[in-house]
Amino acid sequence: MNAWNRSAGISFVVRISRNQAGYWSYLGTDILHIPSNRPTLNLQGFTMNTADGEFHRVVRHEAGHTLGFPHEHMREELVDLIDPQKAYDFFLRTQGWSREMVDQQVLTPLSQDSIMATPPDQDSIMCYQLPGSITKDGQPIRGGSDINATDYAFAGQIYPKVSSEGAPSIQAQMGLADEWSPSEDVEVDEELVP
Repeated sequence: MNAWNRSAGISFVVRISRNQAGYWSYLGTDILHIPSNRPTLNLQGFTMNTADGEFHRVVRHEAGHTLGFPHEHMREELVDLIDPQKAYDFFLRTQGWSREMVDQQVLTPLSQDSIMATPPDQDSIMCYQLPGSITKDGQPIRGGSDINATDYAFAGQIYPKVSSEGAPSIQAQMGLADEWSPSEDVEVDEELVP
């Protein structure tokens, strides 16, 4: 997750589960509305045997959602490349998704008025890899395997680094002590413990 710090002034406070279905994270400040005994990010079935490349790709993608970044493949210019019927057939076959889920996750473009963004970027970590078999021209939507230069630049623009001299820590900004103590731990829902 901290790979995003290369260009951005951020730190993460997330609650991770590996027991729920799929890979997901709440988007941006939505996390603030999640009860403290519930996860804010899920990495289904990750183990020490998960390939490093897959681990980095998924964690960095989900951390992007935590930062408030939506799916890049849902930009209007990329959605326009997809053949809806081919997408419905593909995602039903490979993911078991209903038409409604495909509409929600793949075919409904983000409103240009609702996002601050770079030009559409098929190589962004926030872009799913989509096969040419579901596009109108047969060309795949490449999808990103890691945070790219555009992602880093945009994260730095949205979350600029602040000089550490005189800057309060995130704990101080939240009214918390600067040092963590094990006595501050909250009880964990046993369902979330791997």
